[in-house]
Amino acid sequence: MDEMKDLYLSDKRPWIIGFSGGKDSTCVVQMVYYMLKGLPPEKRTKEVHILSSDTLVENPLVGERIKEVCTKIEKHAKKEGLPIKVNILRPELNDTFWVNLIGRGYPAPNKWFRWCTDRLKINPATKYILNQVNQSGEVIILLGIRKSEGGIRVQTMRKYEIQNSKLRRHTTIFGAYIYAPIENWEVQEVWDYLLQTPSPWGDNNRDLFTLYQKCDTEVPFIIDESISPSGSSRFGCWVCTVIDRDKSIEGLIEDGEAWLEPLLAFRNWLKEIRDDPSMREGTRKNDKKKKIIAEKLGRDFIPPEHRGHKVLGPFTFEARHEIFRRLIKLHEQVANRGVSIISPEEIKAIETMWIYEGDNISSITDVLKLSKMDVKSSLSETNIKDWKQLSEICDKHRIPIHLIKQLLIVEKDLSSLSRRTGIYNRLEKVIEEYIISEIKAENSVGK
Repeated sequence: MDEMKDLYLSDKRPWIIGFSGGKDSTCVVQMVYYMLKGLPPEKRTKEVHILSSDTLVENPLVGERIKEVCTKIEKHAKKEGLPIKVNILRPELNDTFWVNLIGRGYPAPNKWFRWCTDRLKINPATKYILNQVNQSGEVIILLGIRKSEGGIRVQTMRKYEIQNSKLRRHTTIFGAYIYAPIENWEVQEVWDYLLQTPSPWGDNNRDLFTLYQKCDTEVPFIIDESISPSGSSRFGCWVCTVIDRDKSIEGLIEDGEAWLEPLLAFRNWLKEIRDDPSMREGTRKNDKKKKIIAEKLGRDFIPPEHRGHKVLGPFTFEARHEIFRRLIKLHEQVANRGVSIISPEEIKAIETMWIYEGDNISSITDVLKLSKMDVKSSLSETNIKDWKQLSEICDKHRIPIHLIKQLLIVEKDLSSLSRRTGIYNRLEKVIEEYIISEIKAENSVGK
């Protein structure tokens, strides 16, 4: 605590604390809170930013608890005049799990293709930290990482050490430094502190201890690739397919939270279909054009391999539709628990993404009709009389009405999926996908 106080008073660099809601980050936040409280008001000159990640696919019970704790911290800090700001970071719409998995067709993540970490956690944190660096020149990031956790984390901690300093360099952000106040603690010491020291914001650390007994382990607050999730189960995303089993949700279900069973079943199904060739395109998006050019030139296209296996492409549109249908059903199953599985904004973005990828617009409308959610397809917002007139014009000029419908929907897109300034590129992408689909159809007929 003395070391922490000396560091706080030594300069004007604001502090940023990564708060995952787990034992280690709770320990660090609690210590900083008491340190600030013990300072005279005139010396509390530096802001302390507490950052928590909401990936939008958090374990519902754990995610709700973290939000409640963040609210308590903010409320009590304001009441006691402490310079603490609490921020819950969320991924941009373009980066959410469902927009990528259902919209773009990304396969469920595995240890070789963990596309989710950057988009859901690292990017929002990096954006916030860079903004603070731009404002202040430098910042100090406090993390609840410990050497006793071992593995790559210890190697990284040693690699970025600064001689004769308690700080380390950030792996990627110039002007950001890492401070790990409990780096030499053992796990038992963390629990000793939490269970013997009352929470300053009125929380009950014994509830956290009980949660750990149900949920095998935690996922730390991640700010870069050097801090990899640890343990064989997750204290984080309920959709995580990187691990074999989600022991955390299994533990909660065994403890009486039976309503989580559909979420676990959905997660297990995602993992099951991930490597099913019938659910995936035979070619990756980057290789699609190469394959078409090769076929036009009468050459064989040899797809890339990974570990002796053919590299599959994204989920097929049929697979994406099926995932979406099941997800909407799941959303309806847990709606009475106040849990939102997917937002209307994400559905709108998925619809637009399917158009970018060259899907048939009628299939999107059909999928949405199966939902009781208050979401409308872009087609349903257009006057049917207008479509009739447009169809007559298209017939006259021999222009495919299907393509024009897609272009109009993209032009009207209000999902914030991309900036308005990129509208021409977006329209060109739709036309390009249409041409590619026509060439593929033509080749199929030729064969």
